[in-house]
Amino acid sequence: MSMSDLVSVISILIALASGFITCLVYMSTRKDSSYTDVDHQYADLLKMALDNVDFRDCEKTAGYYRLPIDDEFRRKYEIYAYMVWNFLETIYDREQEKKDEGHISHTWFPVILEENRLHYTWFKHNLRLFKEEFQRFIIETVNDILLMESDLNGLKEVYGHFEQDFPYNERKPLEHLIELYQKGRYSIILAKHEMFNKIIGYAFVYNDEKTLWLDYMAIEERFQNAGYGTLLFNRIMGLKSPNKPGMYIEVEKPGPDDSKNSDAARRIRFYERLGAQRLPIDYELPTEVGPFPMFLYFKPAQNAKMLPAEEMKQSIESVFGYIHSDIADASVIAASISPQDVYFTEGGSTY
Repeated sequence: MSMSDLVSVISILIALASGFITCLVYMSTRKDSSYTDVDHQYADLLKMALDNVDFRDCEKTAGYYRLPIDDEFRRKYEIYAYMVWNFLETIYDREQEKKDEGHISHTWFPVILEENRLHYTWFKHNLRLFKEEFQRFIIETVNDILLMESDLNGLKEVYGHFEQDFPYNERKPLEHLIELYQKGRYSIILAKHEMFNKIIGYAFVYNDEKTLWLDYMAIEERFQNAGYGTLLFNRIMGLKSPNKPGMYIEVEKPGPDDSKNSDAARRIRFYERLGAQRLPIDYELPTEVGPFPMFLYFKPAQNAKMLPAEEMKQSIESVFGYIHSDIADASVIAASISPQDVYFTEGGSTY
């Protein structure tokens, strides 16, 4: 090969390499630009919320549909929520182009989870605006959980969360919960989010031939207000309530100085939204430091028409004798509670 031929070959190789590098730089720049554009779109949505802070208030967004159609907040929120969900659908589409189906990157999944927590109610009311594939992803992947009846290992796994979720005077020590589980009528139910592959909530349930009693239920804090609590509650009802009139729930009474946003007030609104009704009794929870006044709620099964006073009395005595067997005066407290017949109607209960 002559010197001139060698120079020509080298020139060609240099040109090819230069072109390849230019292509890589262009692709990288395009990718960075694409990511930056999307990032800016999300930042713009958040900036809009700075002028309308209620758009980031889950309690207000979850109840937007109860407002009159011409309400100013509702009119603005309807537009904002539509923009948010269109943005999320765009993210989903882009992610599916570069990943396996159903996969969302670590960058964007927390964003989808948070916006879903704030705006899932709107999405459910407007499914028709989105393609079926995206609907399935949100409903069946982002907002679904798997219920698992656990053993003592599961109880020990969630007990640290349990200590943080409930005040000292309402919770049982681990040793007593282990004893209840081993006696056979006490279930440890775990809620697993399959996309995260982790436990996000739990429930402790007493269940005998006639009584279904929700002793404790909680969702991990960062997953709260996204519909998982409702899903867990309804799944427990579906799983455990056959041949039972419904499920009992103890709820802490708000104090005289509690605001409508206190934990107790929020729990009451939560269970009432699910159809639970306050029972007309002076109810007290047995504790180591004496009786603790609480509300007793009842979520009737679908076809339940009434809850007889005698049946309610038997359930309370059964639960106190089983769950609160570690409290010396539990039977005395149970005997002091005087129920009356409760009739269920579409507008609530009568007695």
